[in-house]
This record gives sequence, C-alpha cells and structure tokens, in this order.
Amino acid sequence: MNVGPLIAEFSRSYDSDAKDRIWLVQSEQFRQFWSERILSKGTDEISESECDKIIRILDRNGKGNTKDSEAVAKAMIAQGAWRRMLNEFHRNRELGALITEIFNCDEPEQKARLIDKLYKVNEKQANSLTGPSGNAVNALLAAYDPTKNVSVISLKHRRALIEYFGFPISFEWDRTSIGQIIVSSNRVLLEGLHALGLTGSARTVSRFFYFEPFESLWKGEHTVKRPDKSINVTVPTAGDSDDAGGLAKDEVRESMQMQALIAKIGASMGFSIWLPRADRGRVLKVWKAAEGELLDDLPLGYNQTTMKTIEQIDVIWLRKRSIVRAFEVEHTTSVYSGLLRMADLVALQPDINIRLHIVAPALKREKVMQEIQRPVFSLLEGRALSEMCTFLSYDNLKAIGEEKHLAHLSDSVIQDYEEKADST
Repeated sequence: MNVGPLIAEFSRSYDSDAKDRIWLVQSEQFRQFWSERILSKGTDEISESECDKIIRILDRNGKGNTKDSEAVAKAMIAQGAWRRMLNEFHRNRELGALITEIFNCDEPEQKARLIDKLYKVNEKQANSLTGPSGNAVNALLAAYDPTKNVSVISLKHRRALIEYFGFPISFEWDRTSIGQIIVSSNRVLLEGLHALGLTGSARTVSRFFYFEPFESLWKGEHTVKRPDKSINVTVPTAGDSDDAGGLAKDEVRESMQMQALIAKIGASMGFSIWLPRADRGRVLKVWKAAEGELLDDLPLGYNQTTMKTIEQIDVIWLRKRSIVRAFEVEHTTSVYSGLLRMADLVALQPDINIRLHIVAPALKREKVMQEIQRPVFSLLEGRALSEMCTFLSYDNLKAIGEEKHLAHLSDSVIQDYEEKADST
C-alpha cells in the first residue's frame, strides 16, 4: 500500500519538533514524580492534586485536560482508578521497584520477561494495571519515554495496525506472552513506519496512526451510501474476535491446519489463493505455497469497504480476477465470527455470486445450521445467507484433501461433501 502521500500530508500539518519539546518537559515531570513521590520512603498518601497532574499526562480523559492538551492517549481508566493505582505503586515497594526496572530496561527480551513478571505479581489485584488490553502499562511506558515507546496503548489497536500494513512479526498473537507482545509490537510499529519514510520519535509515529485521514483506513471505518442516506459502518479485523481468547491452543492450532488444507486443495486444483495477511506466517508453516500460488493483492474492483471485508476472509479461491469460493474456518465457540463476515459481504454486495462455506468441526454442525437461519442472516437483501453458504466439516475437508488425482478434479467435488441448511 502507498501511504507516502498521507505521510507527506501529516508531516506538513504536524510540528514534530515542537511536540517533542512538550513531551521532553512532560516526560521529565513524570520521571520526577516517579522518583520523588512513587519511590519515596514512607506510605503517606499522594494527594489527588498531585496524582491529577500526572494523570493529565497519562490519559487524555484526565481531569483538567482540554482538546489542546498533550496526553499519551485515551486510556479508558477512571480518574479514581488512576489515583488508587499511583498510590499503590507508592505503598507497595515490590510493585513500584518492578515497574521502575521495566522503565530502565533496554534489552527487549529481559523487558518482556519483566512485564510478564509484573502481570504475574499483579494478577489478583483489581487495580486496572494489568488488563489484557495493555492500556495502563503502555501508557506508563509512553509517559516515561515518549521517544522510544509508542502511545498506541491498546494492543487491539496495535494488532489492527500491524495487520493493516502487513508488517512481518516473529510472534503469534494468541500464543505469546503479554510482555513479548507489548515489547515486540512496539518495535514492529516503529521500525515499520520508519521504513515507510516517516521519521521522528515514537510519539510522532503514534500521532500519524491517529491522523484522521489515515485512522479510518486501519480501523475499518467506512461510509456506505444507501438510497435514502449515507451510513457509517465498521469492518472488523481478524483480531477483533473476543470469543477466541477462551479457546484451547489445540483448537486454534487445528483451525490453522484446516486453513492451510483449504489453501493446499485450492492450489492443487489450479486456483490462486488469498489469505489474510495476519494469518500468513502461521498458515505458510503448514502449506508450502509454490511461486505464484498465493496472491499479494486481490485483483478485484469492489469499493473500499467491500475489499476490506473480503481481505479478512480466511481462504479465497480465485480464477483470474474472479472469486470462485470463499471459506471461513469457524473456531469460535459462538460460531458467529465467520457467519458475520459472510453476511457483511452479502449485505455490501447483494448481487455477488460466489460460493461461501463455513468450515468447522462436525460437533458444531448443528450450531452453524441454527445460526445461519437466524432472521438477521435470512432477511438480507437479495438472498438469504443459507442459500449461498454451506457447511463443510473438518472431516469432510480432510476427505477432499485425500481424493486421488486432486489436480484433475473440478471444485464441484465439494458438492459431494458440503451440507446445506435446508437439508437438515
């Protein structure tokens, strides 16, 4: 993708030198507070007014901030929770010392281990410090050193950005420790934007991510025109599913195996293959794509909103410039994720004529069949989702993969294995 024009536009409007000077002062204020109040001897209460000065640096929603204030980010942490947290750092010597060690550590692997230790030490405390979003820890890091730590404090946002750009990563989001994710995602975003031509501090890089003309692109926010009015819609990315977090690693691993198998079958039949950029690292460990089999870009001419939706589909088989079949491997407990993505596609393009498949374990067959006939999926403009989308079990997919002379078979062989909702 070419973000060069947006980087140039941002650089003209954002005075990075002036902003960095502000952050030099604010970072020094934060460090001084940390040294003189957090780490000071005694357990005296840090006053609300003292806390609030620092919260205004940490959190854009901090009491007293205005739209022109420079703060790390909107941390989604209540003022009172911040005050209690800062006082706990002061009273709890072990906690305060550990965070100080994290601040001062420059070795990535050690820093990740220290953050993991912090999460372990704090796991039974209801103090908003160590949530799965990483907001509090990342806000503290950015306030302490805004030149090296991005103020994209939400790990959900970091994942969306990395997946949007297709930056290569050396870790797996769902199977890596929180410390490793925090440290590695910070490095990937900084190095990735610098490589694309945006120079400057971590704070400057972070502000580009939230630069209005660019923010809507990676967040998946789009405007769709209807006959009566225009409406705003959001296209979720692969990292937006909260349901997958409770799954066993074996389930996630099996879904990747199935994704790789679908790609392998399609390639054997002569189709070009599309995989979401965020999944490629894992899938390609199983499926060894030959040159030209995996597409770098989709050769389609749909609008931006539709393209964003299509890019997130687990596996697509294409012939030249046309989609032949699209597959969603449904491993979430609720089985909504794949169905919703397919429904989004049909809602955006009611006349689209491709074959859609939900691939899931046989045990989820009944659940998929029930959900696909819900009113929200059955009353789509044009056709019901159940008329376009069929169920394909893991076992049947494996059977297709074991077919002899697969390279000489038509994709219509799937009809012998798929199950339609109206046949239940």
